Parts: sequence; structure tokens; C-alpha cells
Amino acid sequence: MALDTSTYENGHGWTTRTLDINAVLQKYDNEEREARMPHMDVEEVPVLGLLTQTVIRSPLVHWILPVRLRNQDNNDVAFIGDDFVQIKELRPDRLLWDVTRKENFGARIRNAHVVGSMKAYVREKTKSFEDAENDEDFDTSTAFNHQLRDAHHSRDSSFPPQLILLQLDTGDSVFLMLERSETGGLKLVSSRHRAPKSMLRLQPGIHLTVDPSSRYVAVGCSEALFAIYAIHSREDLSKQYNQGLPLRPVEREAFVTVRGVILKMYFLHPSPADERHVILLLLVVVKGRTRMLIYDWETGSDLKNIRALHSRGHLLNENLRMPLLLIPLRAKSSFALIYQDSVTVCHSLLEGSPTFMDLPHRIDPPTEYHHGKCAPLWTAWARAPRNSEKHEALQDDIYVVREDGVLKFLDFSMDDATSKRVSVGYLKSNCGTALACLDYSLHKSNFRETSSGGDFLITGGDSGAGGTYLIQARKDPDPIEPIRNWSPAGDLATTYKEVSPEIRDETIFPRQPGNGFSQQPDRVFACAGKGVNGAIVELRYGLEAKLALSVEYPTHILEAWAFSPTYESPESADESLFLLSLGDHSAVLRLSADAKDISDDENNTKFELGYRTVAAGICQGYMTQVTEQSIVTIDAKSQRIYTKDEVLRIMWDGEHLGYSRIIDKAIVYDDLVLFAATLEDATYLQVLEPTHPDAMDTSDHSGEWSTTNVQTISKHPVGISGIGICLLGHKLHAITAEILENVPCLTFVRIADGMKRQLWIPLDNEDLSGDLEAIVSIVAGPYRDGILTLLCGSRNGLVITLLVNEVFELTGIGFDKLGSTQAIIKRDENPHPADLFFVSCDSRIYGMSLAHWYQSRSARLSCCPKWDIREIWLTDASVPELKQPEINSIARLKPSSYGGSDGGVLLVAGDHILLAAFSTQGKTVPRRLPIKGTPTRLLYSRSLGVLVVAAIIDSRSTILMIDADTGEDLCLPIDHATKKPTASIRGLGNMDEKIYHLMEWPFVKNNKAWYFIIITTSTGRLLIISAVPGPPEGEIGKISGRRKIRCHMRYKFKVPDAVFSVAGFPGGLVWCAGHKIFYDVLDTTEKKFKRLAQYELQSPATSLSYDDGTIYALTNSHSLEILKIVTDDDGESGIIHTHVDHVARNTLHHAFANGCTERPIHFVSDKECSMVGLWETQDTKADSLETIFEAQMPHSILRFRYGKTRPAWDPLSSNNSYHSKLLRQSVGGVKERVLKSTNSPEMLGLSLDGSVSHFSMLDVVSWRFLRFLLNLALRSSRVCEFNYKDEIKSLEPAMAPKIMMHVDGDVLKRCLDEQHLEHLLRIGHETEDASKIFSKFYELLQELHGGSLEAGKDPDEYVCQAYEDLAFFLRPVL
Repeated sequence: MALDTSTYENGHGWTTRTLDINAVLQKYDNEEREARMPHMDVEEVPVLGLLTQTVIRSPLVHWILPVRLRNQDNNDVAFIGDDFVQIKELRPDRLLWDVTRKENFGARIRNAHVVGSMKAYVREKTKSFEDAENDEDFDTSTAFNHQLRDAHHSRDSSFPPQLILLQLDTGDSVFLMLERSETGGLKLVSSRHRAPKSMLRLQPGIHLTVDPSSRYVAVGCSEALFAIYAIHSREDLSKQYNQGLPLRPVEREAFVTVRGVILKMYFLHPSPADERHVILLLLVVVKGRTRMLIYDWETGSDLKNIRALHSRGHLLNENLRMPLLLIPLRAKSSFALIYQDSVTVCHSLLEGSPTFMDLPHRIDPPTEYHHGKCAPLWTAWARAPRNSEKHEALQDDIYVVREDGVLKFLDFSMDDATSKRVSVGYLKSNCGTALACLDYSLHKSNFRETSSGGDFLITGGDSGAGGTYLIQARKDPDPIEPIRNWSPAGDLATTYKEVSPEIRDETIFPRQPGNGFSQQPDRVFACAGKGVNGAIVELRYGLEAKLALSVEYPTHILEAWAFSPTYESPESADESLFLLSLGDHSAVLRLSADAKDISDDENNTKFELGYRTVAAGICQGYMTQVTEQSIVTIDAKSQRIYTKDEVLRIMWDGEHLGYSRIIDKAIVYDDLVLFAATLEDATYLQVLEPTHPDAMDTSDHSGEWSTTNVQTISKHPVGISGIGICLLGHKLHAITAEILENVPCLTFVRIADGMKRQLWIPLDNEDLSGDLEAIVSIVAGPYRDGILTLLCGSRNGLVITLLVNEVFELTGIGFDKLGSTQAIIKRDENPHPADLFFVSCDSRIYGMSLAHWYQSRSARLSCCPKWDIREIWLTDASVPELKQPEINSIARLKPSSYGGSDGGVLLVAGDHILLAAFSTQGKTVPRRLPIKGTPTRLLYSRSLGVLVVAAIIDSRSTILMIDADTGEDLCLPIDHATKKPTASIRGLGNMDEKIYHLMEWPFVKNNKAWYFIIITTSTGRLLIISAVPGPPEGEIGKISGRRKIRCHMRYKFKVPDAVFSVAGFPGGLVWCAGHKIFYDVLDTTEKKFKRLAQYELQSPATSLSYDDGTIYALTNSHSLEILKIVTDDDGESGIIHTHVDHVARNTLHHAFANGCTERPIHFVSDKECSMVGLWETQDTKADSLETIFEAQMPHSILRFRYGKTRPAWDPLSSNNSYHSKLLRQSVGGVKERVLKSTNSPEMLGLSLDGSVSHFSMLDVVSWRFLRFLLNLALRSSRVCEFNYKDEIKSLEPAMAPKIMMHVDGDVLKRCLDEQHLEHLLRIGHETEDASKIFSKFYELLQELHGGSLEAGKDPDEYVCQAYEDLAFFLRPVL
């Protein structure tokens, strides 16, 4: 009901307004509230901070640049995105392998290019070689071989061939080069050249081009201005590098003004006879017309005198004014202009009258990878490298690619710049602006192939995955592997399950889970790509193992070892032998050099195959096998078998006690074999020091024990659960693990004389003893400054880190819970800059490396090392949806042509042998579930256990029910009346229709719940879908083996406006169509919905939530509004407005954060990359939503989602009860406060570019500490290289403006990983400023720990504690 009222306003006349019942009720409610105001208290807004951290970085690549960063032989490629540079290497196996990565530039990368002339590099190397030849002491017979042998070290002694030039949106030019770090790994180091302030407002770097000789760089703004940088010669740069000076590539600079908008800017190629000639071409748009401006000069000229040849330039014809691509050609300083349907070549530019020549062309129809209604566009070009100077003198080869994958080859003649346009074929991916071409030649020494190689193309997709392709003459492009890309990402879902029976919108309101044991974290899925490239991607983080070969073996395999067969036959040096331990015997397999064939080698092997192998390895340079009954040593010419009579004989105190039945445990060390044998009720530790097989008598032995060097070094009255070996105090010690008095104990036995020392693992509380079971594996880790790190794996999945000094005292201890079964630890024996360990637990394999280990300046203090633990994920380029198999063993392969830059691994999965190339660089390892359409919305159904996907397939709307393990669609649409299958669910399948919202709605009656899928569409439909698994005799999925899910429409709402959002409650729905919200309840008697109320908003609600009579409506243009369902005395329902945000925002999504305060905090994201936390006031004069904190994110947050995604070894995980108990016993402060919300799920945020962020709220004490460290980091050029603040900030963290309540965890993560705290706190500096900084740091650290830290200690101890706290706050989320 509504009525019209007239009001006389401000003397301007009468104004008529229409009032409805809601406005009248709200007016009286406000008057009543104002009457109570004198008795109301003013409510204080809580003080909370926000910590953000990037969990998954965007995969989107804008540039792919072939670059020689090390030497002429390494085929390096730079993948450059918005905020990262990833260096990969093309290896002989035709796969791209990770080299190093640099990110966190603090600013967006606006452009990128390669700087450096390979001709100058070759000339330098040739001159160096010639100078050495002229040296009288130079040995020409070995010089060339020595140069080849040390090729991979050449970058350490000479300046690299090329650099990468980045242009940041701050205006800075950043030069990157590759150097070897202190640990031996490769890293990118930078030098910066700042742009003048006059350029900053004009977006410098929109255009970036490098002269073919790499002596000049041009940086163009969007309009009016460009800069020319003269680059030092290679000789000067080499001198800077060799003298250890900071690299300063820019020698001189000049700035040139132009009229109009700069459309294109490129350096052209000069004549081969005039390499000192520099030619710069600009296409400039002035008043809607395009002109060409030419600038040319001689190398070394004064840049201030550079002028355009013609001040007004050359006017382009109307049909040529907007080219898609400009390609500088090597022929006659010409260039090609690529248009949508034509190619034009321009030459005679320097003569004053440019000539344009159209090339013949053919228009190809769009492919299935095209998105959009307009014709596809050409997006990128790449020059094909040619090693033949004769070929380069004849033609210039160019590849151009269209966005839908059409590939063309243009071979321009060097005589007249004409070209034949050859159609190469179609790439099986969408193509963006990133394209590169590398020369690829097969290494015949490693691969049994006769092909001469070809061009290797790399494409980066902007709406789906890119790929690598081998292009050979007269053949279609051969796809090799995908370039992963899950952007654009439109939605996110987790498998978070909740125990509480309360019914509400689970994507917005997370419930607290129970205390039940959850072995694995929640999985994370995202919508990715468009069209036929569309897929659901599971986002995983860890170490990647690329599957190369899978072989099924007849029986189950317990363990496997890999050897080089060089010792058996020198001609098979590139092959590999695999020794398998089976149930009661062993087996040997041989892998061919090309890693394509694996065969049984039992008839030719020298291994002992009659018994089960216990251990194997390399001892004194030859292969050693330990079986249950013997020990075998093998080299290329001989074999020595130590029989059971030799190795199982027990001698103790000079007395022969008898023979053990079997060898229980064994370790093959550098020069000995350590093994345990049991006799009666005692276990004896024995050592065999084999004699080299060349000195052995391989004939039958007579049984004289003097010829066998087996020593019994210790006796243990109880069983030994695990053994190890280590070097401590310059003495070799055997380690045994036992349970003594119900407490784990390690016994160190000095091998030289049998002296024992015991080390007890401390348990501060008797309740903890039940969490720690027997230790089954022991591995020695890093040895630093007299401190040995021991890694121990327990029977119940616990990895214990022990720090032991040289007098066998325990100086540190740490615990990581990986699972519930035994944790078997192995050390990675391959050479690698960082210590890497493999852990097998719960049929999963993990890689462990040191994340950080803080040591004080004086090395007197050392925190317990923190491990970066990552699961190893198996991937297969041909099977993107590959399910992770259950892996029970891992062995390292030698580095080889198929093993990647970090070598390969041999994996055992039950009765399968898997060979995979392995990368030790942690990264996102996505798993794709293709759907052959564009996914728009994603939901994980708790009741069905499937991913419900809203998608557009063949321009029609539909939903899929994807099994998350197999990727199979289990949706079976049926007719509700006949129960027979149909083509689609009734109400869906409409052309050009979009699904706006997906929700699982539990309708509850009489404590029973019926689950429905709710769908809202752009055509004004709200569909209620019934989805239930079919009967046991019904249709079964072919891949998953699960029953198909029968789906049909149960109810439909149809309105004229689009239905944007919906929320459910036990008895009905709240939904928004157009600007109106409808409140409908299901009448079970009449079996239809009844509308109880409706409300009109100022703009559509794109997100709705409902909780206990309150509606939270996130409007498109007016931020968050809170509405309430009210009922009058007559039982009539209505909707009234209670709270509103003071700031109008162009919003994207809304979520709640519970647990920190008595009322939830509202998280709201908008299209301006901002995110705010809002607090709803109550019982104040004007209730509103007050801003608590604000954060400026790199990209807008599209979706907030909850999930318990932290790994099982997280210290607060319910799985890690032992570690959690220790935390509760530790010093109060930060951990105690966080423990209160242990069961709370994590909040994740998805951006369109595919990045995922993590959000966690901070109390004021934690915020003050972290914000203080962040303020120090933001003004440090060491931490924030390119965006540090020059101005000095107050040491006291400020609470205003609200954006100061945001703490950027990515910056703090750099401080943690690179150990910058000592630098930031100025430890060791005796200045007043340093004293103030440390004093404030100590105050905030004590406040963080509730004043419980002991005063007056060495500053290093407080720094160590700060590292511990940072590691806790920034611990892994995935």
C-alpha cells in the first residue's frame, strides 16, 4: 500500500512524494530511537588490522622473450607477466624447464625487451680465443675442449651475452642479468635507471624498442614524448661487471617531444654495410590521422641533436592508418604493416618518398578457438632464428599468429622485401600477444632420431592455455606441451565441508567444523578459460614431476633404486638400471638412453635377485646391494658377493654368538655399509667396509673370516626401529632409534671405537607421549657451525627436526605432521644449491628444503630451521586431468637429457613404475578438467560430492556435474514426468543466456533436508533443480564408476528483469531481479511459493545473503545494504532498511569474517581494486556500516571463498596435535591469540587474472608489530627495490587513514625469506636512529608476547624471535 504526501520545502513550493508502508514504519522507528538516544551509549568501532598474502600468482604471460642470459649454448626463455619474470630453459627433451624466478617488483611491468647483441658477444669470444692462441704458453690441443667443458661456468667469469630490460609503470627502466648466488643457485639481479618526473604523467614505457645493435633504447610515452638511452658498449659493461661495480647500462639520454599520440615505435634495421646507422620509426596519430616520423643518426652522435627527417612526417592513407602489427624487416630498412585482412610492406623510407606494396593474402575463416562476433585479429609476430649466414643474406623469416591460432609464415626476400605468405597450419590454443621462436636441433647423442629439428614456437594464451610447438617443413605444427594459464578466472570453489546442521548460504557464512580428524586439506577449484579451452582447474602448489614414462609391473613393488649401468658396460653410459625390491625377491629393469623403452635385465645383471633388497647405493664408487641374506658390490669388470655366512655372523666381545636370520635394516654410506641384525632378544649393529672389487678374489670362498671386514660395533637389548649415519665432531657415528621407558631415544655409536651417547627426545608433558611413536627413519641434514640437523621420521607420520651440537646436546627441536602412516625420509643425492629431502607418507611424496634458518652475526645463536614442505605433483601433458596416484617410493635419476634441469625421479605407485622429469622450484601445479565450453559459475555440492558448473557450450546455457577426481560429467538430464533422459534440463539450453548465480539450497521440514540446485539467469529465470544420484541399477559413469546424477526442474520463477542473485533459508528463498528483492516462502500444503514481501533497491544486488531474518544485499553501485524482515501485529511481513555504507562503491563481492568480534566483519571488494572491512553499529542514533580497515590490492577481488586449505603440517592443524600442544605450552602472545580461532577456515579471494589472495584479520597488538616492520621495509631499497619510499616515516604505526590498517604480507615474506630484519633494525649500528628503531622494535615485540620475553638479552635473540613470529604469521596457506 502507498500514499501521496505533499510537503512545502524551503520556500520553493510544494513537493509531492509517494510513501509506502516501509517508509512510514521506518520513520516511526527512527523517531522512537531518537527518543531513546539520551540513554544510549556511543559504540566504539573495534580496532582490527588486515594481513594479505598472495597464495597463487597470476599465470598470465604478456611477453615471451628468447634470451641468452648465460652463454651461447643455453636456450633460455623469459616469461614475463604483470609482476614476475620466469626464466626457463629449452632442453633437448623439447620441454621447458624452470631456471629461476623473480617477482614482487612492487609495480606492474609495462613492457619488456632483450638488450644485447649476440654478434658483439661472439666477436668478444673470438677475440679472446685468438689472443689466447697467440700466447706462447697456450696449449691449443686442450683449449677448445676446456672452453666447451666450462661453458656452463662462463657466465661466472664474463659478462652475459644479453640482458632483460623491463619498463615498470613507475617509469623506471630495470635491467636484469643472471648471476650465481652464494648457495650456488641462479638468481636475477637488477639495476635501475629512473625516468624524469616530466615523463611520469604520460605513462612511460607504453612503447619500448631496442636498436638491432643494442646500443640504443627508445622508451615511448602514450603521447607527446619519448626518451632515447645510449647504452654502454659491451666492452664497458664487461669492465663494470669484472670490477664488481654496480651495473649502469645507460651512458647518455635525451628526450624528444612529438605532436600527437604515439601508436607504434620501432628501430629499423640498417643496411648490412652501414651498421653504425641508427633508424627510429614512429607512427603518430594527430587529429585522427596517422603520420610516420623518421629519426636517424650515427652511433656516437650527440643525442641532443636528433631531429625528425621531416617535421610533419609522412601521412598514411586512410586504409593504412591503424595497423595491428608493425614488423621491422632486415631488408633495406623496410617494415611490414599487418592488418586484419592484408599485409603491406613499406620501403624506400630514407629516400624521402616511402613506397607501399600490398602482398597477396588469403583470409582464413575463424577457428573453434575464436571468441567474439567480430573477425579474429593478428596478435603477435616472431622472427625465426637462422644459424646460416647464407640464409640470412637471402631472406627474412617471420611467423605471425592470429588470436584463434591461425599461423602464417612470411619469408621476405632480402632483395626487394617481397614475400610469399605460407599457411603453416593451426595452433591448438588461443594466442595472445606473447610469441617466441627458438631454434631447435635434436641432440643425436641423446635421442635416437634422424630429424634435423625445426623452429620451436612458444605461444601464451590470454584466455586459456598457450603451448609449445615444433614446426617442421611441410608438416602440421606438432604440439609438445601446454603453457599453463587459468585466466580469465571467473569463479572459485573449495571442498570445504561443515558439520553444523544450521542451514544458510555456505559460500558466505562459514560454520565452525567439529574436532574430527581431517587428514587432507580442502581442495581449491577455479573456472578458467573460454570456449573449447574452457576448463575447471584445480589449484595446487608444490613441486612438479612431468610424467615421461609409465610401465606396469606384474607384482607390487616395495622399493626401487636407480643406477647408471656404466659399471656393467661403458658403452651404455646414458642408460639407467632400476633395482626393484619385491615381496620375497628382487628384479632389475634397464631404461634406454632416449627414455622411451624399458626392459627386463634379469639375465644379464650381476645383482642378487633371489632375496628382497633392503638397501642399495654407491659405496666407494661402485654399486652396492644389501639383501636380506647378502651384500653385493659391483663395478664394470667384477662382482663380489658377501654371503649370509659372512654378513649374518654375530661376533661380540670376541665370541661367536651365532647367525642372525636376516638383515633387518641397512644403509649404504660413502665407504661402508651399516646394517642391523637380530639374534635372540638383542639387535646388533654391524659395519662392512668392502674392499674394492679389483682387489677381491671372486672365486668361491673357503669360509676364512679374516678376509671379510665385518665388525659388530654395538649391541642393543631392545629392537631398533630405525638406523642412520652422520658425521659429528669430525667422527663418523651410527645412529639407532629405540623406545626406552616409553620415550623415543637416539643412540650415537662412534664407528671407530663403539663409544655410545644417548639423546632423549624431550616431552614436557606426559599427555604428549601418546602422540609420538617410534622413529623409523633417520637422515643427517645440514651441518653448520658445529650444529648438526637430524631429520627423523616417526611411525605415525611425524617429521622431527633435531639440532645437535658436537657434545651431543639438543639445542633445538621442531615437529611437522605429514600424515598418519610412517614417514620415510631420503636425502636428495643430486647436486643442488639447497638441501632437499624426500618424505614418503600416506602414499604421498613430499619435498623438504630449508625455508629459512636464522643465524646471528656471531653464529652464537641459531633458531630451529623452518622447512619448506611441498607435495610432489605428477603431471602429464597429454592427460591434463591426471589424478594423483598413490606413490609409495621415490628414487633420484642422474641428470640427463630427459630429466630436466634438476634431473629426473623414479616413482613407484603400487605395481606401476613412473619416470618423471623433476623440478625443485616450488610453483603452482594446476590440474585441468576440460569441459569444452566457457565456465561462468562454480559450486561444490556438499550433498552430491561433485562440482556443479554453470557453463556456456555452443552458445547455450547448461550445468555440468563434474566428478572432481576424474573430470567426468555425471549430469543426466531427465524428464520429470517420464523419467527418461533428455538433451538438457528443462529451462536451460537457451541461446545467449548467462547463468548469474548458483546455489545449493537445503529445504528443511521436520528436521529433514532436501537439497536443490538454484540457478538464476540473465533472461529473468530462477530455476529450482532437483539433483539426486540414480538407482544402483541406473547409468554409471564410464570413468569414475559413480552413479549418474539425475537432474530435472522442479519449479521456475519468470520475471522480465535479469535475476542477479539468490539466497536461501530453511523454508524459502530471497532473490533479486532488476532492482527488486523478493522474499518467498514455500507453502508445503499448496506446494507453491508465496511472496511475503518485496523491497526496491537503488541498484541491483549482485550478491545476497540471509541470516536469521536479516538480508545482506551487495548492490552493484551503492555498496552494502542491510535489510531486516519484520512482521506487524496482523502477521504481515515487510522488509525495512537498517544499515548502509556511507561510501558508494562499484562492488564485486561480499563475505563475512566471524570469530574476531561479537558481530561479523563484512568484507566488500570493488572494481577499483579496493577491499574494505565494514562493521555494523547497533543501537546508535544512526546505525551505519563503519570502515575498520581498507586495502588496495594489485587486482580486484571477484570472489571470496572459505576453506580449510592449510597443509596437514600446519602448526595449528587439527592433524598436528603434538605441535599444537607444544604451542599451547609455549610463551603466551601471538600464538595463544591465534589458537583461539584454530578451527576457523581461511578466507581466499580470486582475481580475474587467476591470482588468489589470502586474508586474515589482526588484533591491534599483532597489527602494530607487523605494521612497524612493514614501514621499515617500505623505506628500504634492499627490500623494496623499485618502490621504496624516500621520505622518513614515523616509527609509531598510524591508524589513520584506514588503509594504514593493511599489512602487505608479500613484502614481509621477502624480509623473512631473505633475512632482512637485521638490516631493517640496523643491528650493529651505533647511531641514535638505530637505537630508536631497535627500542621501538623491542617494545612492540614484548607487547606481542604479553611481556613474557626476558629482558636484557642479546639483540640477536630478539631478532630470532621476530623471525619465528613472522614465519608463523606468513606460514603456507596451500
